[in-house]
Amino acid sequence: MNRSQLAHFMKLSDDPEATLTAASTDDLGIIVDALYRNLDTPKPVFGAQDWYDLATEELARRTSPVSADSYRAASSPDASSSDAYGAA
Repeated sequence: MNRSQLAHFMKLSDDPEATLTAASTDDLGIIVDALYRNLDTPKPVFGAQDWYDLATEELARRTSPVSADSYRAASSPDASSSDAYGAA
């Protein structure tokens, strides 16, 4: 994705977070790479840093071995009365 394609993509989105969340993981990787390359230029596209931060957070969330749901379940008050396999 070149600079003009990236700028066009970013301009078409009303909500960067929703756009990045809806993207496939492969597409998200392409977007992160394009944003990174753009940020490494003397004049990055306006807003690229914010998009990069959101995109890397979304990519990290998807690739994290521990999902948010399992973290919430482990930290809930009911979890203390069960063993590691969920048995009481």
